[in-house]
Amino acid sequence: MNKKNILIIKSFLVFFLTLFFLSCEDFIDLKPLDQIAQENYWKSSSDLKNYMVQFYPNFFPHTSMIVNLAIDSDEMIHGGSPSVFLNGERTTRTGTWRGEWTQIRNLNIFFENYQKCEDEFSSYQHYVGEAHFFRAWFYFELLKMYGDLPWYDEVIELDDDEKLMMPRESRAKIIDNILLDLDKATLYLNARKDVGNCVINKEVSLAFQTRVALFEGSWQKYHAGSVFATPDTDPNKYFRKCIEASNELLTGDYYTGIYGTGSPDIDYFKMFGLVNMGDINEILLYKSFNMAEGYRNTVEGYLSYNPDQKSATWDLVSSYLGKNGKPFDYLELSESKKGNDFLTQIAENCDPRLKSTIYIPGDYKGVAVDLIFEKPAIDAGVLQLVPTGFQIKKTTDPNSVGAGQSWEVGSETGLIIFRFGEVLLNYAEAKYELDNTVAYEQLNLLRERAGMPDFTVNKQDEDPNLINYGYPISDELYEIRRERRVELALEGMRDEDLNRWAAHSIFKGKRPKGYPLNKSEFPEYTRSVDENGLIDFYKNQLPNGYQFKENRDYLYSIPQEELTLNPNLVQNPGW
Repeated sequence: MNKKNILIIKSFLVFFLTLFFLSCEDFIDLKPLDQIAQENYWKSSSDLKNYMVQFYPNFFPHTSMIVNLAIDSDEMIHGGSPSVFLNGERTTRTGTWRGEWTQIRNLNIFFENYQKCEDEFSSYQHYVGEAHFFRAWFYFELLKMYGDLPWYDEVIELDDDEKLMMPRESRAKIIDNILLDLDKATLYLNARKDVGNCVINKEVSLAFQTRVALFEGSWQKYHAGSVFATPDTDPNKYFRKCIEASNELLTGDYYTGIYGTGSPDIDYFKMFGLVNMGDINEILLYKSFNMAEGYRNTVEGYLSYNPDQKSATWDLVSSYLGKNGKPFDYLELSESKKGNDFLTQIAENCDPRLKSTIYIPGDYKGVAVDLIFEKPAIDAGVLQLVPTGFQIKKTTDPNSVGAGQSWEVGSETGLIIFRFGEVLLNYAEAKYELDNTVAYEQLNLLRERAGMPDFTVNKQDEDPNLINYGYPISDELYEIRRERRVELALEGMRDEDLNRWAAHSIFKGKRPKGYPLNKSEFPEYTRSVDENGLIDFYKNQLPNGYQFKENRDYLYSIPQEELTLNPNLVQNPGW
């Protein structure tokens, strides 16, 4: 495990001892802080450092990219039941949202006290930067769920009725405050070269700015005129902010780049399966694991051994271009090639990132146990089941600890949280949205790593796998969105993309399909296939396709008890 990560874990233990004196209560309690403890704390930069450690496990609690992050989108199905999000099955929330504000309250405690530190500001400015970053992070998570929110930048006490009963501010104000926090975070944080990429650093703050700004710019553009838009908000303001932060990373003195060893056939695949990502220029922030330290994950156990009902969809697979950079006719191929033959052919003929994302017959799953992928277990029990036939390979490494073995063995695969490849895609999309410029240079960095031809604009009417967004977009933007989908496949960004693009037309009324069944490989297979011979796993559960409610489901409901406690809050549309 990276030494900085070990120090974080040890500091976390120190923090819990300190917490006894700090009395950092949950939001539900809202008790006054212990004044004696306050006088004894906050005096040294070590106090501030120890306080900030608590936010690391809370801001990104996940341990696996595929299992934790890729669930609610059209890229993957997981389990016997369809996504409740895509299918519009979420119900009105009861109870309160107090717990969702705990981290923000704890950060505001820091802001009210850090200036008591008696050390030089330069010795603790990094921790102030962390605080600004984390407040931006937690607020952005809430904004994606609820939209408009109350803005709290100070600790709210039990007797402060005015602030406890605040109405929701417009999402535009919340986003502007988030971006302001990130500006301050970027100013104060140390660079990656000084603190590594297992802790928040200046590069991460800039990358997060690009994500937030692109999200809001496209949300305001594509939800314009709907119940989810903010009146009189200019999307271009946020596209410009995304470009500004991207340019800083592209041209400034930062440790960034696109990972590659000169082996385009495997470099993309290799990056996601690494254990130690500390020296990888593309990876701006990651979570490391070390079994000797008692910190492991189950990445290999639930991908290379037991897929546990996770598999990629036909919609994702058919979005990959052919090796010549042109749209590939997957349905035409499926007429003559099925099952394993189909998988083998698309691996040979399509973008190498595809065979880096799904298993192909003959792939090693675990070298130490001599386990080879022979065919997807489309007819197996729950743990071994691959419902669509496209078994997910991305983030595995057949040579790593635990590869091809049960989850009890454990694995140490690093979990990427921010990478520079996303920044390039954010920049390319924002640049085109703002002034119709195609960022060929930046997009070609990703194409080059994958061994693909330079980025070109294909005509939508020549794509046999045409995606209908529900509204017209240019061929250029269509292709930029395709590149984003392929490069970031299954990394947990797709649900956000569908939301900000108001893209329910892509999946509403449709079912996720699988690969073309070869009956001779599975003579006892009893589930449905469609008119093209593709596995139709959810035919019975989704007779009319996903039933997403576009006038409601882009946001969550405000918990009912909160509306009762605070009559100034207004429920979200459709709930």
